[in-house]
Amino acid sequence: MTKKSKKERRISVRAPDYIPKKEPIFKDTTGTEALDIFKLIATIGRIFSIITIASGIFAILYVIYNSLMSVNIFLDSFFITILGFIGAINIICGLFLLAKK
Repeated sequence: MTKKSKKERRISVRAPDYIPKKEPIFKDTTGTEALDIFKLIATIGRIFSIITIASGIFAILYVIYNSLMSVNIFLDSFFITILGFIGAINIICGLFLLAKK
């Protein structure tokens, strides 16, 4: 037998008309996570705002009371603690504002 007389068989596979798409292994959840973070920060921000306002009012009333009693409040450790607390709350609120962006 020669090569010409022998018919070559070719296997042909036709591509399907519709190839179903596979779901990705990992879903992109950055949008939902960002929305959850915004909601959480809004709630926590309100709470910290109320705490900051209340501690500021308390500090003002404490200064007024001690000035009427003619006591040097700058040597008072309680007043320094109040100022440190207000400063820490302000830093935390600033970080919350940065997290919103």
